Amino acid sequence: MKAAVTEGRGDIRLVDVPVPEAGSYRCLCKTLACATCTGTELKVISSRIPWQVSYPGIVGHESVGVVLQPGEKARYVKKGDVYLRPTAVYSGSRLGAYDSMLGGFSEYGLITDTKAFMEDNPGAPLGYSVFQMKVPAGINVSAADLTSVITLKETAGYVGDIGFPVNSSVVILGAGPVAMAMAFFAKINGAFPLICVARRDEPLEYMKRFGVNRTVNIKKEDLGAKVMEATGGMGAEYIIDTAGAAGLFLEAFKTLAPGGRMAPYATYDHPEKLKAVDSKFIINAKTGEVLTHQYIFDLVRMGVINLKNFYSHRMPFKDITRGFEMLKEKKAFKIVFEMDAPGGEE
Repeated sequence: MKAAVTEGRGDIRLVDVPVPEAGSYRCLCKTLACATCTGTELKVISSRIPWQVSYPGIVGHESVGVVLQPGEKARYVKKGDVYLRPTAVYSGSRLGAYDSMLGGFSEYGLITDTKAFMEDNPGAPLGYSVFQMKVPAGINVSAADLTSVITLKETAGYVGDIGFPVNSSVVILGAGPVAMAMAFFAKINGAFPLICVARRDEPLEYMKRFGVNRTVNIKKEDLGAKVMEATGGMGAEYIIDTAGAAGLFLEAFKTLAPGGRMAPYATYDHPEKLKAVDSKFIINAKTGEVLTHQYIFDLVRMGVINLKNFYSHRMPFKDITRGFEMLKEKKAFKIVFEMDAPGGEE
């Protein structure tokens, strides 16, 4: 089968790897689609992640697949079930010559029947498989759209864990896919004014569809002055950083209201620089992806969420190298690669 791998030199390409095998509680899936986690994966392929990564590896984690073959001990996973986050190779394992970088960009993958596993092995660690959750019945959206659910679950949990009151002033640093989801849930939770800060006009304009009230282009405008203007001179009560630029983080810190706090969600090239901010101003919120699973699908059923708003392109898996070049050149903000797509892009 084909899988997307990187050596960490800015590259990503398709190679042939063995099809993973079902066994015990692990179930073989046909991967239908996998989306880019753009900021993180661009850092992964360029060796700019601030934790140990073993190269070469199979990339991707925003994947959706359909079960082809349940494992022999699986009791709650059935053929035809659709699952989030199938992986070609679990963390700590190898597939052929390749390590796991969560392994979602592959034509086939594995999910684990976690309920059966825990019944038979009480107290055993689940690891990555805890995030491999079934798409509920009656969700009639495309696999491409379903890839957006993963980011939405993470960000819904994160904003909920911050727990700001209605009418709190909230600043979002960044205007990428994660920022979009953060803004959406901040607005659902009552943020006002909701302010987005970034470096380009086009993504800032796009952010308005998620409830953003004011935008600040820091290449053209003074961040502090604009935040103070938008908040009536009070400053920001909460700042959520999805950009991952330590300099912007420190500049934004100066705009906090008395008692305000910052939530650093992003992956930073130089996390040590954040130590300049006293920890009492930092919120270490959690994503709560498992807890928000049903919540997100209820919002989808109700028509509250338009999943298509959270990605810019759909492309065939065979074009993944070109797709990542588009991300680098900022010609796309998030791409869903479809394993069986005949060609073209949207």
